[in-house]
Amino acid sequence: MKIGQLYGNNYAGGIYKINDERKNGCVEGKTVNKSTVEISSQAKALVKRISESEDTNFSEKVESIRRSIQSGTYSVDTGKLADKILEKIDAEKVQNEQ
Repeated sequence: MKIGQLYGNNYAGGIYKINDERKNGCVEGKTVNKSTVEISSQAKALVKRISESEDTNFSEKVESIRRSIQSGTYSVDTGKLADKILEKIDAEKVQNEQ
């Protein structure tokens, strides 16, 4: 039995074409729909703030945290976290009162 008889003549050829497209990273033909990505003003401001930061080791810290998360050794000091949250809440209260 031939594959073409079971699935139609284009089935096997279609599979090979899809695999080639995956390898090449493109699909031939006319573009029907386009996707767009928009970066929010908050994200842009955050990137600017990070790049202007005096902390030159920021990227190294992020990479260190990423590695520890991947290895399963990342831990959070919940006391420090709670203190920072409360500091932020207090600062926002003072700012809103002014």
